[in-house]
Amino acid sequence: MLKFLNKKKNDNKGFSLVELIIVVAIMAILVGLLAPQYLKYVEKSRKSADASNLDEMVRAIQIYAADAEVTLPADTYTITIGKGGTTVEAGTATQKVDNEKVAKDALNENAPDWAKTKLKSNKWTVETNSSNATSVSAEITVAQDGGTTVRYTPSTLADYINKTAK
Repeated sequence: MLKFLNKKKNDNKGFSLVELIIVVAIMAILVGLLAPQYLKYVEKSRKSADASNLDEMVRAIQIYAADAEVTLPADTYTITIGKGGTTVEAGTATQKVDNEKVAKDALNENAPDWAKTKLKSNKWTVETNSSNATSVSAEITVAQDGGTTVRYTPSTLADYINKTAK
């Protein structure tokens, strides 16, 4: 019986051309069906990365505003992530430079590489004209008592952060 199992075929020359063509055709069909799904998942991960980066920066400002040992002046701060990098602006014209410096210090303390963060997704849509946005931003209003409110632009960004846009 062992001799029967050890016997090899002498005419085994590999796959035929028809068999290889069928395998290649099946692979092409699978790639054609799965490639759009793969691209959709890649874009979703880029959007999630943008939302996560912006949310981390917003939390850094919120933590700094709530800290009793430091003072973040009451103002409106705007964090914008674009293709060229991230910017922080303060709303008050009289103390704008000082407030921006304090906000940047807060980001440096809690989100070290914030300035190098760039927008990854090109698919953020602006609701007013349904074109693609070149940046995402968060407007953080800091009250005198350290309380904060956040408004995201575009508003679809709030869905990725699991908060409601205000």
